[in-house]
Amino acid sequence: MSNPEPTIRIGVALTNPGQFFACCGLLELADRLDANAQGWFAGDEFLLATERSLRELLDAMLGREAEAQAMLESGLPVKPIIAPLRLRLDQSGKATLILDAWMRVGLDKGWPVAMGNSPWNFWSGQQTSSGIWSVLRTELAEQIASLGQQDMRDLFTQRILLSGRFGFDPGAAWDALDAGFSPNAQGLAVASSPAVEMLAAVGLQRFRPVMSRDRRSFDYASWPIPLAAPVAACAAAAARITPGLSLFRGRVVSRGQYAALGHSIELT
Repeated sequence: MSNPEPTIRIGVALTNPGQFFACCGLLELADRLDANAQGWFAGDEFLLATERSLRELLDAMLGREAEAQAMLESGLPVKPIIAPLRLRLDQSGKATLILDAWMRVGLDKGWPVAMGNSPWNFWSGQQTSSGIWSVLRTELAEQIASLGQQDMRDLFTQRILLSGRFGFDPGAAWDALDAGFSPNAQGLAVASSPAVEMLAAVGLQRFRPVMSRDRRSFDYASWPIPLAAPVAACAAAAARITPGLSLFRGRVVSRGQYAALGHSIELT
């Protein structure tokens, strides 16, 4: 059986974990809007076979402001800094997506509470999940409005200066040791991809890597054949459901008072 013809091609550096999870985010969006969508990796590209165009997928993510959830369905309150975000991907509201990879429910003195889910809650201070998403949404909408077809293929490398971000794109982020100070602590903007930041948040909702015990590193895998999102999520977690997986180890690094993702290494 031959592979389906890809309708979307986007460049990806698999040692950039943010870009990998952003590819997973594109497949997640396609799956929500097209039940037959499939995605796979080939060389330095991520391929999608779907009825939707890349711009349509991005427009679905950007079309409506995310709604911050102040309370879980269980009734537990959630602080704004880690509040889950509800995305409506269509006008009917049938295609919705909850983003809360940065939050978990745990026990504090024997009582259940909503708390940060290390390491994915990279931000702190006055930043909130909804505030970061809102800024990124504005920046990405303005960016893609000016991009041509080839630029869209290289969307993940189209970086701009961002002072607020989730921390998923290692990109050209400054290292506090190299700079002599922390740009985050100084409130300075850092070159990052708003597309990677937002799509990685979407991808992590289903595509969870295998975490180390100290949660400072994690393993993930790319897959070479077309897979639907539920099966692809298993492959991304290095489940050997198909030959030809390429394995990578990502790491969490310090960016001054914040943490973020660093570049990964390929495992043999």
